[in-house]
Amino acid sequence: MFNCSNYENHPEDAEIGIAVITNQERSALITSTMSERICTVCGSEFSPVTEESALTPYLTHDIDRFKSSGYAIMKDVEIVGGY
Repeated sequence: MFNCSNYENHPEDAEIGIAVITNQERSALITSTMSERICTVCGSEFSPVTEESALTPYLTHDIDRFKSSGYAIMKDVEIVGGY
């Protein structure tokens, strides 16, 4: 999960960051790529806040939890392109 460094100043209905669904093998690539991305709401940088793991049967629950916490959900291929 990555927070926008300026999310406190986002409009009330805007996300605070991005939760990226990936596997352990690609996590370093995602972290590296996200350090170069900027927030589409305010243009600020992203910073990693936490890393969680989930079992596939619980993934829908986790996605719902991230969304309710204010995160946009993205797959790793949306961040860095195809494999």
